[in-house]
Amino acid sequence: MNESEYTTLQETSEPSTQNPVCISVLLSRRTSTLSSNSSSGSIKIAVTARIPRKRLYHGDKVEFTLKYFSFLDDKRRFTNLDALLTRLSPAGVVHLSCTESAECSAKSTENKTQQKRGREIASLLAKVENVINSRRDILPANSNDDSILTNLISTLPKEISKIDALSRSMDSMLVALLGGETSSRFLSYKNDTKLMDDALSKQSLGLLLHMENIASHSDGDGNGKYEISSGDLTSNLTMDRTAMECINLLPSNHMGISSVAGGCQSNNSIFGVLNHCKTRMGLRTLEMWLRQPCVDLKTILYRQDAVHKMVEVDSVGRDRLRDEGLGGLRGMDVDGLGAKLEAYRDGGSCGGTGKALEALYKLHLFGDRQLPALFQALCDLVLGEGVEGQADQNSDGALYTAMVGLKKVMVGLSQAVKLVEHVLDFDRAPREFLVKPSFNEVLLDVRKELDSIDVELGHLHSEMNEMWSEASGEAGGQVRLEDSGGSGKETSCTWQFRLLDTNASKILQHELGSEVTVHRLLKNGVYFSTKALRQLGTKKQDLLVEYDKHQRDIVVHAMTTAVTYIPLLETASLIIAELDVLASLAHVAAFSPHGYCKPLMTDSEDDGVGIELQGARHPCVELQENVEFIPNDFNLVYGSSTFWLVTGPNMGGKSTYIRSLGAIIAMAQIGSYVPCTNAKINIVHHILARVGAGDVQDRGISTFMAEMLEANSILRTATKRSLIIVDELGRGTSTFDGFGLATAISEYIVQRIGCMTVFATHFHELTALADREKSVKNCHVTARPANDGSNSLSFLYEVCAGPCLESFGIQVAEMANCPTSVIMSAKRKAKQMENFDYRKKRMATIQSHEQNIEDMKLAEKFKSLPLKSYRTTEEKWNAINKLLHDTGSTI
Repeated sequence: MNESEYTTLQETSEPSTQNPVCISVLLSRRTSTLSSNSSSGSIKIAVTARIPRKRLYHGDKVEFTLKYFSFLDDKRRFTNLDALLTRLSPAGVVHLSCTESAECSAKSTENKTQQKRGREIASLLAKVENVINSRRDILPANSNDDSILTNLISTLPKEISKIDALSRSMDSMLVALLGGETSSRFLSYKNDTKLMDDALSKQSLGLLLHMENIASHSDGDGNGKYEISSGDLTSNLTMDRTAMECINLLPSNHMGISSVAGGCQSNNSIFGVLNHCKTRMGLRTLEMWLRQPCVDLKTILYRQDAVHKMVEVDSVGRDRLRDEGLGGLRGMDVDGLGAKLEAYRDGGSCGGTGKALEALYKLHLFGDRQLPALFQALCDLVLGEGVEGQADQNSDGALYTAMVGLKKVMVGLSQAVKLVEHVLDFDRAPREFLVKPSFNEVLLDVRKELDSIDVELGHLHSEMNEMWSEASGEAGGQVRLEDSGGSGKETSCTWQFRLLDTNASKILQHELGSEVTVHRLLKNGVYFSTKALRQLGTKKQDLLVEYDKHQRDIVVHAMTTAVTYIPLLETASLIIAELDVLASLAHVAAFSPHGYCKPLMTDSEDDGVGIELQGARHPCVELQENVEFIPNDFNLVYGSSTFWLVTGPNMGGKSTYIRSLGAIIAMAQIGSYVPCTNAKINIVHHILARVGAGDVQDRGISTFMAEMLEANSILRTATKRSLIIVDELGRGTSTFDGFGLATAISEYIVQRIGCMTVFATHFHELTALADREKSVKNCHVTARPANDGSNSLSFLYEVCAGPCLESFGIQVAEMANCPTSVIMSAKRKAKQMENFDYRKKRMATIQSHEQNIEDMKLAEKFKSLPLKSYRTTEEKWNAINKLLHDTGSTI
């Protein structure tokens, strides 16, 4: 087996390695804020996550970040928690508890108040547990369907619940974890007033330390490996599960939802469209970027510059970087290699010396072959092939930084390469992993015997070919010698012979039955051996055991040195992953059949900025087979057009149109080009969505209640920098109630929030909002009845300015072949309801009735005026005018 065959084998057989995030979630009823209806109030939540951290330089000890968050959340949907879980992936376990005991029930107390409190807490924890457990998408990739995500702690441990005792013990728990009393990390923790003043955050941190038994390792493996930092929900673009599903962010095997209709793995999600990564590190990083897009303009432009270089400046360099540089790393999981080396820290071992030496071989392969090839391809891209000089750090952005970083890693790993070359016997690797026999005389003697076995094995193979040729009458060279690898349950042979023709078993048993033993008869041939072959295999295994015994001390010393290079591997992993994702984004933009553009990004709330897209397309739908996508424009601008009402027929493309906006925003804010002909995008802080229809039966929530809960969450969460996507609202109740709610919610967004909003609706009366609010603009998707006299429609999928006053619902029902009598009846009812005179008379009656009521109220207030008490006529008229002003009346 040569080096390329070994790499291919590793690519197909080795599982990826990614340490999961451990999380604690702590609720507190005492810090809840309740509205008039307690069931719709908010509750304070503290979350602490232990996040694996890749070390940035040689000597960097910090391997984990303890990041804490504290926020208020909606008690019905827990939207902020849901959005935070999106970012904390992959999650190993979530420890969930409440500051008050959930065991205060009828079994433990007769106090009715405490019983009620216990039931409320138990119900609250059950809701949060349901939210967390439904997030199967954040589980590690190798998790099975039965994996448990939530660890519910019904009673908070005493050492955590008593805040005074916790505060005293926290310092002693963290001093070693943070590197000692004089370390900058411990001093930073002591001066963190946000943490010190927030009892719930401290308890959440203490809960995680307690449940994960982290503090007990502070005198050993955990010493100095931690740092503490404050987390912020607004540090990245926030999306909850509904928004992720709305824009098809991740594939269905992550989300547990249906794919884009007609799509496949490569185009049913934004991840699928953008994933042309060559390495496992890049694939994981792309998912992480999509889960938490940037809101920092500098970071976005930093990535954009690299993508721009590879798309529009040097396409040849891009392809060479992907094919020769990153392509050479296919099958190499640098994170997994670091984890394997970590197992040998402080003389530890996770198996025989063969596994340890295999890890050293991979370290050498990476440092001596793969990394230099990647570095050379990157230098050619940044500096120009064959050109010596200085790159422009500002214009090349991430590419220049990666080049400098890889050079430092290569210099550091050069000593690791020399270490492996000094220890490993490359004459036998990668077939066998042994140390060089020159270390001592015993190893030399055993090695000579192993070499003699190889010679004897060749003789046995030649003899078997001659025997088969005589028995079958066929030409020689038919028998293959293969290493069984211990994979066969029927035999423990080290080697086996194989004949490709399965019918050869009859000849073997008839002509050579006394000399051979048939082990397996498979589609790919017949496997057999001889007594001499089996004895030779046994002899080799005995010699390898003896060799392993004498090389163990050498391997242990070598591995103790090798683990010191793990920080360099982690740095390399970060650089390679970022390069891989950026090159993948550039590849997608360059080879898009319809063309991508570089969006002009802004970060402002001033009038005149916003989201202006020309020729926008849905990145997933446009790649489906037999789809000719019709591009459309968006023009959402602060001060003039922040709220777009989209009307039009069923199946006309409204949903695809408004969802494409969210997809394009997410792509732009990870640094990608976008599927438009021209794009100006102001950075968005939240994507909030109200789409689809579905109930939550296990929680007693109807379809309409779920719709209203989503709307409530949007109104409470949205800021001026949010993007709201509404695909129908108010359709789950009566027409008048639904229209009233849709109107009121729209007015609330326009008048109080002022954020970018696209709102698709069939309430045509809602389009009148544009007459009252200057920031509301109407647009519609169009359809035309067929000219051949049939009932079919021609959908144009083109978005035009102005409202659409028809939904063509009855025509769609006709296309679905509903009974004729139903169609005719529907037309009559629709005509009656939409009759202008009828509606005009009805509205006039209602308005007249309302006016009479207002007149009567005004008359009663006028009678109550104490006009006789005023001395002058002017005072009387002033009182009357004030009454008219207060009531909005005129005379």
